[in-house]
Amino acid sequence: MMKPRLRVDVVDGGRQIELHGLEAIMLGVVRALRPLFFIAALLFACTTHTAETPATQSPTTTPSTNPTASSSTFDGARAKAHVDYLADPARGGRYSGSAGYLDAATYVAERFREIGLEPAGDSGTYFEHFTMPLVDLTAMSVLAIGTKTYRPRVDFTESVGGRSGSGAAEAQLAVVGGAARTGGQNDFAGTDARGKVALITGPAAPGGGGAVENAYQEGAIGVLVIGGATLRYSYAPRFQTTTIPTLVITEGVANELIAASGKKVSDVQAAVRARRSDPSAPAPGFDVPTTVRVSVSLTPVHEVDAINVVGLLRSPDELGGKRAVLVGGHLDGVGTDPDGTVFQAANDNASGPAITIEVARALAADRATLTHSVVFVAFAGEEEGYFGSEAYVAQTATTPGRVESLIAMLNLDVIGCCSDTLIVSNEAPDLQQKVRETATSLGISSQAIGGGGSDQTSFARRRVPAVFIGMSDYILHVYADKPSVVEAGRLKKAGDVVTTVARQLAAGG
Repeated sequence: MMKPRLRVDVVDGGRQIELHGLEAIMLGVVRALRPLFFIAALLFACTTHTAETPATQSPTTTPSTNPTASSSTFDGARAKAHVDYLADPARGGRYSGSAGYLDAATYVAERFREIGLEPAGDSGTYFEHFTMPLVDLTAMSVLAIGTKTYRPRVDFTESVGGRSGSGAAEAQLAVVGGAARTGGQNDFAGTDARGKVALITGPAAPGGGGAVENAYQEGAIGVLVIGGATLRYSYAPRFQTTTIPTLVITEGVANELIAASGKKVSDVQAAVRARRSDPSAPAPGFDVPTTVRVSVSLTPVHEVDAINVVGLLRSPDELGGKRAVLVGGHLDGVGTDPDGTVFQAANDNASGPAITIEVARALAADRATLTHSVVFVAFAGEEEGYFGSEAYVAQTATTPGRVESLIAMLNLDVIGCCSDTLIVSNEAPDLQQKVRETATSLGISSQAIGGGGSDQTSFARRRVPAVFIGMSDYILHVYADKPSVVEAGRLKKAGDVVTTVARQLAAGG
C-alpha cells in the first residue's frame, strides 16, 4: 500500500536515487503516499536460490477446466479467505525470498490454475523469477539511557538505507533542530555534533538536503529523528560506504532524552521556525548532558531469488487479444522481527493479491466477451523499492503481457481496511476518473490522491496508464495488521469496482 514517502539519497553507479525512505517522516515531513518506498521493514530468514529447484517451481501449469471455477460476480468472502491464508503467521510475514513468501506465491499460482488462467511466467510456469538485494535485522535495535532501555516498535524504530545502516554508538546527545546546513541556515551552530548522537527534531529547511546526511557530515556517529509513527519502515538495500545507526523515536521519548536541558521538543521546533524566518535568530542546536546508547545490527546486503506470480486470461479476439489490461498488487510483506514477532501484513498487502484472484475468477466467466486480454500479477519486492514490478516491465517479453502491449495497469494495495472510501492515484488522470466514476455508480465513495509510492510507479514510468487503488485510513507495517482488520464487505466493495473497470477496459471501453 501507500507508504509514507521518505527520502534517502544514495549513490548507485554515480546516480543519486530517491528511495522510499524514512527521512521525510523523520523530519516531520507530511505523510504523502504510503508508498513510496523506502522505509523500513523486516526481517525473515531468506534463502538465496541459485537455480530453480522443485521447491521453487510453480505448481502444475495446466489450467483448470472446472466449469464451476468461475463466477462473473466478485466474491468478497472468497477474497477474505485468501487474506486469512496469506496473512497467517505460518507465512512468516511473506518477506521476499523467504520460505513463507514461496508458500504464499504457490497458493496464488494454484488459485490462478484453478480459475483457468494460462501460466505467464518463466518456462510455462506461473513464476517469474528475478534476483533482488535484501538486508535483514540480526537483532532487535537498541535505544537506551543509563539503565533504561526503550521498547522497539513502541518507542522507536530503525531507519535503514542510504547513510542509515548498521552501527552502534554510545555518546552524548546533541540537539540539532532540523539539521539544516545550507541555504543560509545552520542548525548545528549551537553545538558540536562531532562524536555525538544527533537528535533531529525538525522541521526541515526547504531544499536543505538529507537531514541524516547533514548530521553525518557534521561528525555525528548516530542519529535520532522524531517521527509520528514507530511502524517498521521498508529496508532500502542500498547504502553509502559508511553508515551510522539511525532511529526514529516518538516525541515523548525525545522529551525524556533532553529533559536535563530544561527544554522540550516544542521549544526546539519553535526556535527552528524562528530561525527559518530570521537567520539572525539564535541557533536551535545545543548539547545535552545525557549519554545515549543506540545500535542497529543488519546482515550484509545479499541477493535472493524472488518471484512474481503471473497468470493470463487470454481474449479470444485474435487482434485485440494482443493488448492487455494488468491487474495486480504486491504479495510481499515486511516479514518477522528478530524476536520472532510476525508482521502478518494482512491489509498491506495480502488484500491486493486476494482481490486480484477474485477479479480473475469473475472475469474468467466472461472471457468470451473480452476484446483484450487481462494479465494478473502478484509482485514480490515492493517493500524494498518496487523490485518485482521493475523486474516485470524489464523481463516480460511475451505478447500480451509485455509493457508495450498494456492498455492500463490497476495496482491494488492496502485495499481491505479501514474505511469505505477508495483512494485512487493521479498518474493517469483519465484512468483515475474512470475508477472514481465507476465507484460512484456503485455507491462507493472515492478520493483522489497524488502519485507514486507503490508498484504502479514502475508502469507509469514506461507511459502505461497506471493507478494505485486502495482504501483511506489504512494501516501498515505494524503488528496489528492482522486478518481480523480486513473485512469481506470492504473487499467486496473494492473488488466490485476493480472488476467493473477491468471488464470495461478489456471489452474495449
